[in-house]
Formats: sequence, C-alpha cells, structure tokens
Amino acid sequence: MTDSQEGPLEPLLAVLTGGIAWRKCVITPAKQSAAAGRWQKLTAEPVRLARGVSIKVVTRTGKSEATSTLAPAEWRARLAEALSLGPCHLDVMAADHDWHARRTKAGRWLVTRARPSLAAPASEPRPHDRAAALALPPEDARAQALFIETGLFSKNGQLLGDAASKFRQVQHYLELLRPLPLWTAGSTLRVVDAGCGKAYLSLALLVWAEGQGVEVALDGIDIAEHVVETVSGIAGRLGLTGARFHQTSVSEFAATQTEPVDLLVSLHACDTATDEALAAGVRLGARAIVLAPCCHRELDDQIQAADGTRAEERWQSTLRSGLLRHRLADLVTDSLRADALEALGYHVDVAEFVSADITARNLMIRAVRRERPSLSANRAGWERYRALADEWGVHPSLESLLGDAWPAAQAEAESRPHPSFVDH
Repeated sequence: MTDSQEGPLEPLLAVLTGGIAWRKCVITPAKQSAAAGRWQKLTAEPVRLARGVSIKVVTRTGKSEATSTLAPAEWRARLAEALSLGPCHLDVMAADHDWHARRTKAGRWLVTRARPSLAAPASEPRPHDRAAALALPPEDARAQALFIETGLFSKNGQLLGDAASKFRQVQHYLELLRPLPLWTAGSTLRVVDAGCGKAYLSLALLVWAEGQGVEVALDGIDIAEHVVETVSGIAGRLGLTGARFHQTSVSEFAATQTEPVDLLVSLHACDTATDEALAAGVRLGARAIVLAPCCHRELDDQIQAADGTRAEERWQSTLRSGLLRHRLADLVTDSLRADALEALGYHVDVAEFVSADITARNLMIRAVRRERPSLSANRAGWERYRALADEWGVHPSLESLLGDAWPAAQAEAESRPHPSFVDH
C-alpha cells in the first residue's frame, strides 16, 4: 500500500500494532484477494503466554483452519501482508471503538468507527486457551432468561442439546451485526424484523443492545396471528418494553409508516418474501438492511422456462441437472439483490451466516447506506444488475415491489434515455 492509500487507515493500524487495546481483528478478503493469500478469513487476537503478550492468528480455508502465535513484530509484518493482497474488509473490536474498514478495488480505504461493543476495556489479553468471548454470555442472567424463553436453554439454565446450532447462530448473528455503524447511545434506534417468526434473533439483538446502553424500538412483522401472540408473550415476560409485534404483511406495514428506520432485518424469509422485505427497507429509508434468504423458487422457475437467453447455451451442463439449476438460481437471485441495493445507494457485502454443514442456503446480505452519495457506485450496481438479469432473461419481483424507487421506473418517469439514480 502507498502512503496515500494508507492514510485513512493509519489510526486503526496504530491500534492494531501499538499495544493491546483491541480484542479481535477479522480480515475478510474479496474473492481475488483470497486466492492470492490462499485463505478466506483471518482472525487475530492478543493472548497472554509465558513469554509475554503474543498475537494468536487463525486463518480459514474452506473447513480447514491453521493457527499460529506471533510475536508483536511478526504480527505487524503479517498484518501488512494480509492487507496488501487487495480488496478486503477489516473489522476490529477495540477498547474505545469498533472499527470497520474496506479496501476498494482502486486501493482506497474507507474507514468508519462505532460505539465499542466490548463490555470493558481490554486492559489484559486473555489467556491463550480461554474460550472466546460471546456477545451474549450464557452465564449472564439477562441472556439466560432470553435463552430459556426462546427454548434454547432448559429451565435450569443449561443449553439443550438439540438447540446447540441455534445458540451458535444467535452468537454469530450478533457478531455480524454489531460492526454496523448504528450502535450509538443517546437516541432510540428503530429496528424492523420483517417476517419475524419467533424472533429469537431480534430479541437477542435487543438484549445485547440493552447491555451496550443503546435503546432499541423493535417492530416485528408477521402475518400469522399465533406467531405474533407467542412472541409478544415472550417479549412481555422478558420485560422488553421496546418490542412490539404486528399481524400484517411487510408491505402493508411499510405503507403505514411515516418515519424512517435505522435497521431492517429479514431472516429465513422464503422466496419473494425476502424481496418484499428488501423493498420495504428501501422505502422506509433504512440506514442498514440485513437479509438472510431462504428458498429461491421464483427465478428457478423463470430460468427453467426461459428460451433463447444468452446464458442458456453456455450453461447447459448446469441446467440439465435440477439440483445444480436450483443452486445456480440461488446465486443469481442473491447476486441480483446485492446489485439492486448497490444501485439504490447502499454498500453491500455478503457473509456466511450459518455453517454450510447445516444448510447450503447460508448467506447473509449486509447493506449499509452510503454516507456520501456516489452516482458512479449506483450506476455500476445498476449496470451489473441489468447485465445479469438480461443474461438469464429473468424479471425478479423486486423490480415491481420497489415501484417508483426502482432506477428503471425513475428513468421512465423522467423520460431520460438512461437510468437516473437517487441516492438514499
């Protein structure tokens, strides 16, 4: 990296190399960077050994992990090497702030800071063999009450064997959401859970935010009356007065709201219900939108029925197998969703939400509205979207659900030859 490229990153590099006032560092490279570095994720943390403070570094490739323990000078060299590979995301939890940095394809660093998610300053590194800290420690009384109410713990506070994967999912969910630049005390954050179901993940987010001193007003939306009654009872017994649940559709709820929201989440919403949630988030002016899709039927049917598309001949080896076509439709659907959000003024990344051992549909789409409008980024997202949709001859419901917020609709309304974009 050149000095000009490093500039915005210098305060964060000083934190990572100047002492132990940080707890965790996660580097997630883009696909091409991962190939150059031969790993897909790097996690580092200070640890205490007999010889003094060292840095434990874990790199993951697929399901394999490699662990090394580095002296501070070795860590500085390893960090520089990891960040020089190319585009990547860098998330750091430190004593004073949570940091999120992204290196663009052009080599530019974009850096944001948020309120620290640590319960206490990192005055001492943890012993090397101690278990990693959890966002909601199971020994915490408030967390225990939540886990008992949502069926993850028995009444005596022990994790139930068949709930172990859900427990890990809750903790990973919080790890993925707490780097979002939203968690600042002093004002109430509005969160909408679109298609909330039992809402155990959103209630966990509420309990975690409460522990950080952040007030959250949660609106859970579900069409099923018995679901709304059940989860309202859970929130009431936990004393979560900021949680309200509504029996209605996501679109109808969004149509009645006059104030913007800070965060919209939609987890495991089937097929076009994820698109309905995405459109609601855009219409509500959400600062961040987090989607974890489930099944993807709509484009699977469209790809199967398409005739004479540009992709059809080239992808015959995949399309002749129903299973492979299903998986391809999943990827096309979520790629279009990510590009649509980019076209609408959001920065988007895709993360692994749950282990691939549990389900192949394990992606989470995280979108954060850009603080500074970027016409070029919007246009690039639109062009990627249009190229992929035309390649496969598909027309996702997302386009009609967004209505006049959709770039093509804006262009038609303004009678311009090319799409115009409104930065949200």
